[in-house]
Amino acid sequence: MGAHLLEVNGLGLAIGGTPLLSDVSFTLAEGEVVGLVGESGSGKTLTGLSVMGLLPPGAGTTGTISFQGTDLLTADAEALRRLRGNELSMIFQEPRASLHPARPVGKQIVDVVRTHENVSTVAAQDRACDLLAQVGLPNPRRTLRSYTHELSGGMCQRVMIAMALVCEPRLLIADEPTTALDVTIQAQIIALLHRLAEERGLTVLLISHNLGVVSDLCARVITMYCGQVVAVDRTDHLLRHPQHPYPWALLQASTVDLDGTGEWTGIAGAPANPARPPSGCRFHPRCPHRTDACVAAEPELVAAHGGGLTRCLRHEELALTGVPA
Repeated sequence: MGAHLLEVNGLGLAIGGTPLLSDVSFTLAEGEVVGLVGESGSGKTLTGLSVMGLLPPGAGTTGTISFQGTDLLTADAEALRRLRGNELSMIFQEPRASLHPARPVGKQIVDVVRTHENVSTVAAQDRACDLLAQVGLPNPRRTLRSYTHELSGGMCQRVMIAMALVCEPRLLIADEPTTALDVTIQAQIIALLHRLAEERGLTVLLISHNLGVVSDLCARVITMYCGQVVAVDRTDHLLRHPQHPYPWALLQASTVDLDGTGEWTGIAGAPANPARPPSGCRFHPRCPHRTDACVAAEPELVAAHGGGLTRCLRHEELALTGVPA
């Protein structure tokens, strides 16, 4: 890993005057693969869209998002257009919703290439065909001529990955890339992203609610809750010694003994609403370790044992245990 490619500092987001993100801060180093996890509504996708500059009109932001020295929150539309698809790229949750149903997928990939590079249609088609082969589609030339209704969900996801990588970006944001795929195809997509990240030296931000998927691919994990980053840690350390009760609760909720004797336990209560957050620590209404101090004071993101960060007032006294080694 090299210097920081992306630095997010104090990111806040409000849409229509409704606050949705608050004090989101993290960094991504060159060549690093990092997971961004949390329940639905925690702000993961909005954070990714903020980085890409794909927020709706009227969205208000605070803080900075620095990519190679450019603040993406203040960059003009032309600067963002040059960066998106070229230096920054994103795989969206639903490939069929992101691909145009009335145009061959090959034409859509070719358009991405020709938007950013002065190459012929034939050269762009050759590059698209090569990428489709690299992502594991068995008949790339035929796939170029195909429409989304002629492809399976897994094939559409591979097309989206090829489209995201065709201009060789430095940062790839993958938003729930295995959603709605069966477990076999999920494993194939994760293996594919792992291989491509290694071969291309990509920096990857993998957005997911699935800690199992993240643990297979990512060296570090950023955990979000109620529009805030509540923990940042190495994946191996998070799995063994979580430094915040929320990732600890996520681990408890997703862990069942392999012999089938374990009992699945969900997290008590409902996720907090970032538009109307509770006082103090935003997780305290669901936290079995809360004290009066947790209700009264909103914690800051501070250094924690093991080199990570946590937004927990009690992190030094709690001894939370993750999954068995």
